Amino acid sequence: MWARAVSLALATVALAGASDVLYEISDEQYYEMPTLFHLDEYERCLATRGVYCTGSFELSPQGPHQLFQLMQRYSANWVDNFNHTRLHRGLCVSQRCRQLAPQQHPGQGEHNAALAEWFESCVNESTMLSYNLSSRLYQLEYCRRGEVNPDGLSTNERAFAGFVAILLAFCAVSTVLDLTLSDHAKKGAAWALSFSIPGCWRSLLAPPPCSSETDLRAFDGLRVLCMMCVIIEHVCWITTHTFLADTRRYEQTRRALDAMLMANSTLVVQIFFMMSSFLLAHKLLQQRRRGEQVPVVRTFFDTMINRIIRVSPSYFVVVWFAASWWSRAGSGPMWTPLIEAEVNICRSKWWTHLLYLNNIVYANDKCLIQTWYLAADMQLYGLSLLLTLALWRCRRGAIYVLTALLAGSIALLFGLAYTWRLVPTFVMHRPESVRTTYSTEPSFNVLYQSPLGNVPGALAGLLLAHLHHQLLDSRIVLSKYKWFRWSAVSSVCVSAWWVAASPLLLGRGAPGRGGAAALASLERPIFAFFVGVALLGAMHGVPCSFLSWRGWGCGARLSFGALLLHLPLNKSLVAARLAPTQLDRQSAILEWFGVASVSYLAALPLALCVELPAQRLHRALSALRRRSHVQSDVAPHDTRQKTDL
Repeated sequence: MWARAVSLALATVALAGASDVLYEISDEQYYEMPTLFHLDEYERCLATRGVYCTGSFELSPQGPHQLFQLMQRYSANWVDNFNHTRLHRGLCVSQRCRQLAPQQHPGQGEHNAALAEWFESCVNESTMLSYNLSSRLYQLEYCRRGEVNPDGLSTNERAFAGFVAILLAFCAVSTVLDLTLSDHAKKGAAWALSFSIPGCWRSLLAPPPCSSETDLRAFDGLRVLCMMCVIIEHVCWITTHTFLADTRRYEQTRRALDAMLMANSTLVVQIFFMMSSFLLAHKLLQQRRRGEQVPVVRTFFDTMINRIIRVSPSYFVVVWFAASWWSRAGSGPMWTPLIEAEVNICRSKWWTHLLYLNNIVYANDKCLIQTWYLAADMQLYGLSLLLTLALWRCRRGAIYVLTALLAGSIALLFGLAYTWRLVPTFVMHRPESVRTTYSTEPSFNVLYQSPLGNVPGALAGLLLAHLHHQLLDSRIVLSKYKWFRWSAVSSVCVSAWWVAASPLLLGRGAPGRGGAAALASLERPIFAFFVGVALLGAMHGVPCSFLSWRGWGCGARLSFGALLLHLPLNKSLVAARLAPTQLDRQSAILEWFGVASVSYLAALPLALCVELPAQRLHRALSALRRRSHVQSDVAPHDTRQKTDL
């Protein structure tokens, strides 16, 4: 006791008046503070008809308190540390605090309030005895007595089960037709073969189209690599979202270079926006180079319809599953706050996903949080299409217009970030913000998931496409220049360095207003610039054998399904754990490979039964419609010839 008092007194006196923020404390001081997270044995408690409660508590002292002051000052470094004045508990209160049990048996509403009061009294008694700190329950997740019997199937769940049964029936019938019909019979029944598993498998393994002028082979490898970066970031993100076993290790490694690289790796999403807008503009600019006529209105609607059909089927199926059967996929002390809470959100805002507005409408309510990208990508895809069509006739002027728009978007983002005190990506991913799923963080809604915050990536892709085609028109071969080859190769390393080291520009602790606004507005464009230089090199003959490997093709096609499925799979795994989760380098890497492998395996049936059949059916019906139009145009012409004869 004397050692504890002396160490706390020395820490307080040495830092008194110097700063309100305490960046470093000893291990002894750290473990004098209350443990942030704790879970009692869940299944045993409920099996014995006990009462299990989960919630969060706010600590407060009864008077001057050296330990509490230490906790406050250490928690003031909110960029790197948890709030140590708040505790998170999952307790079997009937076992821990039997003496505090309510004496009466009130009605259902009063019963829940009585259990919450019992829970609060139990934790308060513990913190008063151990630390002389009172505890106030500020967020109750649930209190339940005994095992809960599952409800009967809802109409929504029955409908999803029926849909899956019909889908499997279509696949079975189409597969049988594909295996039994002759090649001649198949030519007139392509629509009936759209759901054939062997046919979809052949489409999955088909080599990507290649061009003698533009080498796009690196795009497949880059797509898989970026998806792996997203998965490892989400593995650590979800673990931070739940109860951690060793917060000391987490906070100490927060400023390690590899940890900053991981936390800031969501910047790679800009590569997806760049590739999406680049491929769109590249396809249209190829038509311009061939001298083809492109009707603006028809091209816009046909292109957007193709995009919606490409993305929507698998996306809507996963959202439907999340809003129906996901809550039945497991159980555990964290299942209700992590899974069931998100399921309820999905059931209330599913329609925003159908309209690709989930990143704007009810933005604070997160259902399948990774799907903000699909909404933002669809919105920016439409904007990129409009810009490309508007600049159709401007060969040289397009680059200047797009550059001006990019500079304007950066200036606008800086103004918004400075006015609203928004923060860059690494600061936004601080521990307490992750725990609340960014519900109180405006930077997530304005900068991270909105189309405005991701406009620089889309504009960078359009710029890259127009610059690439201007080089082709001018017959300039960049790979002949040694300075460009070195620039393209070094850009890969510089972009990775920027992701890892850019948070260091703000220093430790709370960032300054101007510095935070500058980095928040520039971190994406700077990253996109270096990635654009590397991609330009890959397209113009700079060797990139690793990303250009043909084997990436299948993985690239499955990356969309992995994007949809990896987070529900990983979240279910974490929510079903019965004890706080360990998060360190070894466990993160192992869980990363496990989640990535299972996600890509799960993406395979999603692609074979939903994604590829929808695309094949659309192509077959479009070909059938074009054939009927051609026949209807030829028939009157033949009739006129016969009349003339």
